[in-house]
Amino acid sequence: MLNKESLPNYEQIAGRFDMWIPHLSPVSQALLERLPVDSNSRILDIACGTGEPGLTLARQRLKEVTVIGIDSSTEMILVANSKAVSEDLKNIEFCVMEAQKLNFPNEYFDGVLSRFGLMLLENPKAGCFEMLRILKLGGHYAVAVWDQIEMNTLFFSCAQAFNQRVTAQYQLNIELASRLAGSSMLPNILLEYGANEIATELFTFEMKFPSFQVIWELVENSGLYDVQLASLSIEEQLAVKEHLSNLLADFKNNNEYLISHSCRLAWGKK
Repeated sequence: MLNKESLPNYEQIAGRFDMWIPHLSPVSQALLERLPVDSNSRILDIACGTGEPGLTLARQRLKEVTVIGIDSSTEMILVANSKAVSEDLKNIEFCVMEAQKLNFPNEYFDGVLSRFGLMLLENPKAGCFEMLRILKLGGHYAVAVWDQIEMNTLFFSCAQAFNQRVTAQYQLNIELASRLAGSSMLPNILLEYGANEIATELFTFEMKFPSFQVIWELVENSGLYDVQLASLSIEEQLAVKEHLSNLLADFKNNNEYLISHSCRLAWGKK
């Protein structure tokens, strides 16, 4: 069971979650490069949050594809829908739906995407089963999950800094994001549930920040660490900030921070 007390409230933070979008865009682009898309394809973006990478695909293939994004958070979907409406994107729609119980018929989609969603589900294997159930025979998928937790550098550093000071109920769960880590874990699950072709790669990218203060503003304001921050006094928050600064010092390069991350990509077809 997940310790939900320590998790962010995605309904409350949806309006701030886009602070992360620029830092995760290399992963979105990597997934799109690995997902073959033909004209008139129907693509599903699972656990899309505020709309990525589905929105990027819809923009790139405006007249060629139809994209549906699903997420369990109503507020996240409202944010995603507002973007589609503001850009007048007619080829994408979003709806609230559980990834572990997709309300689509078997073999309905030509392609499936998921960026950092599967490993956070209550039951990741159920999510993988559903993803392949609704994918057409011969259809393609491309997903990203976090690998070994140390490679999710910023989160791991934040967990080290916070977990020394917050009580047990608010400890950041460093195992949660890496439940599908390794070169064989996710491919074996996909093979079990019907994937015919499977490729996997440890994908490395950088998060770039002009200063540590910008990093701390992301920690303070993006919502992911609201629960932990609220449980600490101002003095304890400052101690976390100092600890995090020390942990990230090795990534400083001429006043800029270049923080290397690695995640696991898996792609192929059913």
